[in-house]
Amino acid sequence: MQAENTTSLRFHLNGSDKARYSPGDTVTLPCSLEITGYNGEILQLETLLFHNEVPVSKEETVLQKNEFINPKISFVTPQKDYTGYLVKVIVKDEEGKELATDTTAIDVSSSWVKFPRYGYLCDYESSIHSEELIQQMNRYHINAIEYYDWHHLHHEPLPEGMTAENLSDWTDWAGRKISHETLSRYIAAAKEKNMVSMAYNMIYAGTDSFFKDANGNPTPPCQWQLFFKEGNPKGKGPFLFTMGDSPSGDGHLYFVNPLHPEWQNYIFAEENRALDALGFDGWHGDTIGEFGEMTGADGEPLGYTEDGTAIYLVKDTYRSFLNNAKKALGKKYLSFNPVGAQGNEQANTSHTDVLYAEFWPWDAARDGELFNTYHAILREVERSREDSKAYSFDGVGKSLTVKAYINVDSKEEFMNDAAVLLMDSVSFASGGGRLELGNGNHMLHTAYYPDDKILMSDTLQKSIVRMYDFSVAYENLLRDGQYPIENKVEINDTPTSADGKSFTIWTYPKEDSEYQILHLINLRNNDNRWVDEKGKKKEPEIQKDLKVKFYTEREISSVYLASPDFSDCESLSLSHEKGTDKNGKYITFTVPALQYWDMIYMK
Repeated sequence: MQAENTTSLRFHLNGSDKARYSPGDTVTLPCSLEITGYNGEILQLETLLFHNEVPVSKEETVLQKNEFINPKISFVTPQKDYTGYLVKVIVKDEEGKELATDTTAIDVSSSWVKFPRYGYLCDYESSIHSEELIQQMNRYHINAIEYYDWHHLHHEPLPEGMTAENLSDWTDWAGRKISHETLSRYIAAAKEKNMVSMAYNMIYAGTDSFFKDANGNPTPPCQWQLFFKEGNPKGKGPFLFTMGDSPSGDGHLYFVNPLHPEWQNYIFAEENRALDALGFDGWHGDTIGEFGEMTGADGEPLGYTEDGTAIYLVKDTYRSFLNNAKKALGKKYLSFNPVGAQGNEQANTSHTDVLYAEFWPWDAARDGELFNTYHAILREVERSREDSKAYSFDGVGKSLTVKAYINVDSKEEFMNDAAVLLMDSVSFASGGGRLELGNGNHMLHTAYYPDDKILMSDTLQKSIVRMYDFSVAYENLLRDGQYPIENKVEINDTPTSADGKSFTIWTYPKEDSEYQILHLINLRNNDNRWVDEKGKKKEPEIQKDLKVKFYTEREISSVYLASPDFSDCESLSLSHEKGTDKNGKYITFTVPALQYWDMIYMK
């Protein structure tokens, strides 16, 4: 008797061909397909597009036998701008029997600034396979790249006299060789993927050779320098920072007054020269954080506010500097990092194209809360969106990109999965983004990017792919004008908190005009501190069959659950019941499982 034929099939979507699409663009989905024991002549591929819970389109593709290896699926994006979609592909045999499925996501946005997804690059050796690293970053839908320490010197990003017509290699302050051809390949490959290339540089710093000539004499820029104001407990004399050993003697950063008009004219011209020569799309400005009151070299205030108040804090100079920088850059983009989120209010109310902040646990928010907890990060993302409403092109506010060094002192081989995924969950649920991925499949854990040697495990890589798929597919529920609400939430027999207390399930409700949204973040066996210096955070214990009571005065017609942790990011419909008690009207529903983060959205 002949043995029954058994088909074995593995199907995987390798993301999409670009990080971002304009309405009406053609999407190509590269796939990998391995099949054995199949005697059919064709396979059927059904491609479904979902916006939140709503099916948008369905397309069918027939593969002939000679097309089974590495097939590609193509379709045209819908015309609605600034919209995220989940893409599901179902593989069927000749008779229509389902053999395999997989999902990915696409972002249909004519500009990157509404939903920024930042990544980084920091390796510019001539041997680098630039296109391969860009392709790897594309799988995470990265649409903006910070080119860290690509430049020659902070005050002279491109060596003197160099233009697009006479580019050659150069060294940075640490003596690292920067290949201009590698940079050019990165920028060209990024452009092919609809990623923007942002040239990193400090907004207010120069190295030793800027302030002393070849004979050791002071140069005119010394008159632009910052000095610690008398009585500042953080220092005396000129404000400087030692970076490290430098073959050229440029191992120190000396800081200048951002409001000095001569400095602004100088650095804006230098940045534009570099951006034009190499084809960068914009400037990613950086700072070193807040170090108390400063004066100019003449002992005078750094400037004055519109009402005549003297400015001594550097963070109070940011808005004016950024607005002048944006004007000088013209059509080029501007992003900015107020380190420690100090001066974030100024950045939020400036004309920068996107918002970005690097967090440290010892810095404090405007209300005094230290940035050492998940809740503090979430609140700053919320405040940034609120601050920036009037400065955003669509009036709903800008989405803050969160940079935070999770495993900053770890000596482990790999990043800690739980620490990374919990911080991502909080950042995305609050309406923000993350700067953590770069140099291909690397993940940032230290402030000097070239020192970043801790990798993601295979398991974490897979989880991060799903996390970023989720953030794109549901971007219109995550960071498209949603605002926090104070609806009461109860979960039977489970400790909960509304502010992310340690060892609880964090219940975080939000809403917009169409949905009420409940984020559940699992801190049941972890504390509420995001810094995991040694990489010791625990994988959350999966919570099952959570019976949720959500109080609401809105009329709820349907309830959906979506998560990056299961079901390939697909939305599941949940049955619900309505009731009233002494606390008001409510609905109840059961969440089948919670690992890191679940999003329940109610229509």
